[in-house]
Amino acid sequence: MKNGLGTGSAALSFVLWGLLPLYYQFMPEVNMWELLSHRVLWSVVLLGALFLLLGVRIPWPRLRSEPRQLGLILLAGPVMSISWCMFTWCLTTGQVLATSLAFFMTPLFNIAFAVIFLKERLTVQKHLAVALALAGLAYMLFSYGELPWFSLIMGANFALYGLLKKKVHYGPSTSLYLESLVQLPLALLVIGWLGWQGNSTFLAGDWADRLLLMGSAPATLLPVGLFCYGMLRTRMSTVGLLQYIEPSLAFLLALFWFGESPDPVKSVGFAFVWAGLLVSLLPLHRLRQGKAFPPEAAPLPEAPQDR
Repeated sequence: MKNGLGTGSAALSFVLWGLLPLYYQFMPEVNMWELLSHRVLWSVVLLGALFLLLGVRIPWPRLRSEPRQLGLILLAGPVMSISWCMFTWCLTTGQVLATSLAFFMTPLFNIAFAVIFLKERLTVQKHLAVALALAGLAYMLFSYGELPWFSLIMGANFALYGLLKKKVHYGPSTSLYLESLVQLPLALLVIGWLGWQGNSTFLAGDWADRLLLMGSAPATLLPVGLFCYGMLRTRMSTVGLLQYIEPSLAFLLALFWFGESPDPVKSVGFAFVWAGLLVSLLPLHRLRQGKAFPPEAAPLPEAPQDR
């Protein structure tokens, strides 16, 4: 049950991420750094208010006694911000297909990190799924004739964030709050500077613009929280394969909602990816029926505490 909830949470996070361009289409023309800064600011405000309302306290004594865990959480924030900078730049410049290509590559980095750093063993289904995904990627690279460095860096960076979250043993809300809190001084500096220069969309715009900027916090916190929850409770290689949901939705939105030109190369690449994803879900289907299917069906051990 624990593994099933983790898998479902991860899948839902990628659905929400894939649909996020629908929210950004209503965003006013805003400086990318202002948008990112407001996302950090209102994330701190929202999570802080929820903690007060629910009586949740940050375990500061435990964090001070576990400097490695604190370091991982504080590192995860800037790593995620780099991903959001690149992601936001693509969305605010109308390059939704570029995001789909970037996140097309992220799952392969996730699976590679899972095998190299977490010593996960892939099932036969996952080996076949990875082979199909690599075939799709190879076809795309061969057709384009060059390496998409922007997409590779963006994909590797997001996979690194997933690896860091896999090693964090605190709840998603606590880690997300601390990640935002460590970036708050810089965010306030950017917001103050833009306001001083008279270039603040938040101050110059109407309340609709302000609400959209404030809403960027819950619009991004929800999928990130679900992702963190899922990452703690299922295998990183499984999360990597499920992540193909996001670029596939972004690809479909780019074609059928935003009217970007169809790309036959990506169409063939996604056909390989979806074939691999369907293959990878086969053992999970048997798991729900209660059939033993090692090693995926084996319950995950509790995360060990740092020493």
